Parts: sequence; structure tokens; C-alpha cells
Amino acid sequence: MFSSRSQGITRLHFVFQLAGVLALVWIIYPAVNWIRFGGELKAHDYVLVTGVLIVAALLEILTRPGETKHLSGLSRSQVTAVTHRQTLFALVSVFGTMVMLKDNSLSRAFLALFFPFYFVWIAWSNRTGYRMLHRTLYRNRGKGLSKALLIGPRSAVSRYCDNPNPVKPPGTDILGYVAVDSDIFPAANGAIALPQIGVISDLQAICEETKARALLLLGLTDRKDLVPPLTQISSELGLRTMWLDDVDAHYGTGSQAYHSANYSVVTRLREPLEDPVNRCIKRFVDFVGSGIAVALFLPPMILAVGLIHRFQSPGPLFYRQKRSGRNGETFEMLKFRSMHVEDPNREFEQAKQDDPRVFRGGLLLRKWSIDELPQLINVFRGEMSLVGPRPHPLPLDERLATESGVYRLRNLAKPGITGLAQCRGWRGETRRPDQVRNRVRLDLFYIQHWSIGFDFRIMAETVRQLVFPPDSAC
Repeated sequence: MFSSRSQGITRLHFVFQLAGVLALVWIIYPAVNWIRFGGELKAHDYVLVTGVLIVAALLEILTRPGETKHLSGLSRSQVTAVTHRQTLFALVSVFGTMVMLKDNSLSRAFLALFFPFYFVWIAWSNRTGYRMLHRTLYRNRGKGLSKALLIGPRSAVSRYCDNPNPVKPPGTDILGYVAVDSDIFPAANGAIALPQIGVISDLQAICEETKARALLLLGLTDRKDLVPPLTQISSELGLRTMWLDDVDAHYGTGSQAYHSANYSVVTRLREPLEDPVNRCIKRFVDFVGSGIAVALFLPPMILAVGLIHRFQSPGPLFYRQKRSGRNGETFEMLKFRSMHVEDPNREFEQAKQDDPRVFRGGLLLRKWSIDELPQLINVFRGEMSLVGPRPHPLPLDERLATESGVYRLRNLAKPGITGLAQCRGWRGETRRPDQVRNRVRLDLFYIQHWSIGFDFRIMAETVRQLVFPPDSAC
């Protein structure tokens, strides 16, 4: 029942959402055509847009990660990420089609109106419309939802109630819980949001009295002895029975479960960038963004930095250093040299405030992050990304890995020119343990919650810090 209902709601929501998108096209197009162009716009261009949007929506839902296909049970940030993904698919599909067909007949006024309304509709239908559809579908003509009983130990029920997005089969209304513990109504019972209706020894009588239609078995993985009697009771009374496994209780908070055939695969780390579509989207943004910047901004900066070097610190234009990239692979990262030329055999020393090795012009390069610009070449070559965990010199990598047991998890993503940790003020020299912990914490948060919208927010914050550099910039 659970999988069938969830799949059905997902499909119906897709049709409902797509119908709204197509309605927007054929409301905005006639309005723009009549008000702005006096009926001169050709309808077949907007028939093409309709077809492109349908294909984009199908591709998005078919390639969406399995854990976010069903919107029920997702956090607000996860639903927002789905909304951003859908909007990006539509934008890339429409504008990509225009570029490939060299077609400029679509009205700019139409596009300027359509996409804001499109985003608002997608956001509303994901957050509110999905729940409304859910409630409408599974109400039995005024009789309410199907009554269900939660069966499990009080500790598991308490964790279930504390979850802000608990899993609940579509169309069920949980009346309360039936405890498998020995004592009936403990003093601590008030701490659990659901009322306790009884204990498992009285289950058959409880089901008949409450007219329950479903049993949700929670946290009973280790109680195989309960399977035969529960199966017998559910069969005799004609009840649906579903097993809910509390993955966090077994594997720790934040665990993710996936199902293949009769096996469950559990992982402790959510990685949106392991989705090939997400990686293509991120690479497209990196390639286009770095390509434009390398062509337009890097040449004049090379000339300006070259002049600074000539008068203040003659030597190589670029500083090249081995850094650790995705999956621990090393690459040669480029920077504008901001220090005097040193003996290559000198032991590594991290830059610090008022570092005497930095020449006067180099201070400005570092303060305004101009020295980082050559890394756009690394991004263009695919060794780095515009946004990601900042790569550290290999000797510093070794030291920080000993100070944080999860430090190496940063290597699951491509390193970036900027990152979430840098935008939150954790940049510059790492002298204290809390600096390491906070950098790693924010980098892992980024890896687990990546979305293209998240990248754009970090880039916008980076631009703000370029204009108003923090004191930690050195």
C-alpha cells in the first residue's frame, strides 16, 4: 500500500503541476500578445515552448534522486532544492532550445513574466499543493483518514514523534501507540506526543475497539518473536501491516536508506553531487562562468599584477602548489604570487597576519582575493569548482587530518575557489582547533545540502566579501 500510494501521489502531483505550467503559458502568451504586440506573435512558437517544458519536466522527474521523488517527509530545505532543480531544468531547456535553433522570435516580455510565475507556481505546488492533494485523495468521503496504530517500544515511538518530518503512509491517521514494554502507562508517558492506547498483549481487542485499519510496526527489527502473532492478528482482522525501521537508531543521526530488490542500503552521508545530472549542471555553470572570467577579467589582471611584480618583487607571475582535489587526487593549483620568491626546499609555513614574506603589493592582492583569480583556469580545466571546500597545501592537509577525524570527507567534492566556510568568516590561518572544526563542519554541510541555488548564494556572498573584505583576509 505504502509504495503504491506514494507512487500514485507522485504521478498525480506531476500531472497537476504540469497542467498548471501549461496553463501559465496559455494565459501569459495571449495576454502579452494582445496588450504588448497587438496579436502579432505567432502561436506555433509557444506550442514549441509547451513541448519543451513537457520534455524538461519529464527529464527532471525521471532523473531526480529517489529519496526526493516523494515530497512527503522532506524538510523545507530539501523541497526548496527540488523547486530550484525544476526551475533550472525549465530555464536551461527553453533557452538552450532558443540557442540551438537560433530562434529569437520568443517575446522577451513573455519570458520575463513566465519564469517568475513559473517559480512561484512550482514552489507553491511543492510546499502546499502536494499536501492539499494528499489530504483530498485519502479522505473517505467525510469519514476521515484510515485509522492506524503505531506498535513499538516507547523509546522508538518517542524518537518517531520527535522527528519534524515523520514517515506516515499516505491516507493514514495515527490514533496512538501500543507499547511492547511490560508496564502499561508509565509516568513518563506524557513526554510522548501520541497517546498510549494499551500494550501488545491486548492488541486484538484494541483493534476491534478502535476500528483500526492499519498497523505500523516501529523498531521491531530485533523482535522476530512478534512477527507470527502480529501477522495472525492482521490476517484475522483484515488489517494492512507495515514495518517502519528506525535507521537513525541503528546507524546514527542523518543516515539515508535506499532500497534495491529485497535489500536496504544505508549510508551516513547524503551527496546530491553524486547524481550525474547535478554534476552536469554544476560543471556547466563552472565551465561557462570560468570561461567568461578567464576571457574577460584574467588578461587585464595578469598585466596589472605583472607590473606590481616588476617594481616590487621580480620573479614568476604565478605561484604553483600541489593541492588535494576530489577523491584525494593531487593537482597543481595556480595563484598570483603575493610573496617574495623563496627557496623551493624551505619547509612549508602557512601564511599569517603581517607575514614578512608578503610584499606590499601582495598584501593588496591577498586582501581583495585577487591572488586567487588564476584558479579560474583550474576550474575551466575541471580540477576545481567555483564553489566547494577550499583546498589546502598537502603538508597542512596532513596536519588538519590529525586534528579532525572527519576532515578527509571534504575530498568527496571538488575543491572550490570559494566555499561556505569562507563565507561564514572561517578563512585565513588555522591556528586554533575550533577553526578546523568549524571549517570542516561547514564544508560537510555544503556537501550534504548542495543545490545550484546554494552555489549562487555562496557566490553572491563572496562578491560582497570582495567589496568589504573581512579582517581574517591575509
